[in-house]
Amino acid sequence: MTSFDLASVRQAVAEFTPRRPEKFEDLMPAREVIAELRQKRASYRAISELLTQHCLPTSKTAIAVFCHEVLGEIVRPRRRSGRRRPVFPATTTPASALDQSTATPTPSEPTASSSSEDPPSRSRGPRIAQVRMLKPPTA
Repeated sequence: MTSFDLASVRQAVAEFTPRRPEKFEDLMPAREVIAELRQKRASYRAISELLTQHCLPTSKTAIAVFCHEVLGEIVRPRRRSGRRRPVFPATTTPASALDQSTATPTPSEPTASSSSEDPPSRSRGPRIAQVRMLKPPTA
């Protein structure tokens, strides 16, 4: 077995190059051009297309990350358009109102059998029976 040679190790360290290129190594020569285009309010896509036409192929995402990390641009939060949900009336009612709803309608109340009216809107979700409204089984 050979002995440790410090001189050859130092030479190997001096000649060492990382396997992976440095981040944004290819975009660094175009840093001033990218900064100038961003000052002129050019989009990331426009900058990437311009650099691709001039022999520096890159993507709009790479330009965006470069501008945020190297140029120090502020990352604006995304505007999320929430899922639009239809508005339904509240389905929670007090217990006294539930007891009144099971009673037979009085002559002054309209019946649900009239076909000219629209059916009442239901809330979304499963239809769960309310046990206290059910009649007890006869033995």
